[in-house]
Amino acid sequence: MSGPVASADRTPAAVEFGDLLVLFDWNGTVVLDHDRARGALNSVLEPRGLGRLDPAAFGERFHLPFDDMFRALGVAPADLARAEAEWNEAMIGGSAAARPGARESLAALAAGGAHVGVVSAASHASVAADAARFGLRELLASVHTSTSDKLAILRAHRPLRRRAVYVGDTEYDMRCARQAGFQPVGVAGGYAGPERLRDAGAAWIVSDLRELLELSELGDPPG
Repeated sequence: MSGPVASADRTPAAVEFGDLLVLFDWNGTVVLDHDRARGALNSVLEPRGLGRLDPAAFGERFHLPFDDMFRALGVAPADLARAEAEWNEAMIGGSAAARPGARESLAALAAGGAHVGVVSAASHASVAADAARFGLRELLASVHTSTSDKLAILRAHRPLRRRAVYVGDTEYDMRCARQAGFQPVGVAGGYAGPERLRDAGAAWIVSDLRELLELSELGDPPG
């Protein structure tokens, strides 16, 4: 299916998406919060004597699942659950902005009949606070948070619609999407750079989420 042509102000034309499932990661994908996430991670590391990550180091070392990342950063195995809880607590509120086109694209997808949802490792409280702040909650048909195994959640959702897309900003997102039979769409300006997303299997890279509505073959099975 060809995507709609955006008008001059980038407001998408009405289109039918009734056979489409679109699930989004949250932090770094729907919400731009690189500085907030780095601050939250440093609030976990510094009290444990594990140093402090500057922006470049954060970009290199942040990855999912959380357990793997915290182990790599030196958090003791018995302390992993507490470290993740502290990160999530620090992510509530703080400096963040909705990604350009977030509300417009989610609204257009939902209005066109798509199942629009979230699958995120972030806590429910963190995602709920952001969704309310940016006026996105009513656009979401499903919300799965504190997800330690995105692959399992994506596989459980895959039968809902004929075509499926997962939109994320990390290599883990791209790999899980492809393995679950979703088309992986990466977003620039999140926690991993475009080249890393492409290397992990991203079929498309977007910056403004309204670009999703302009993609041809949106949601077709990955090749």
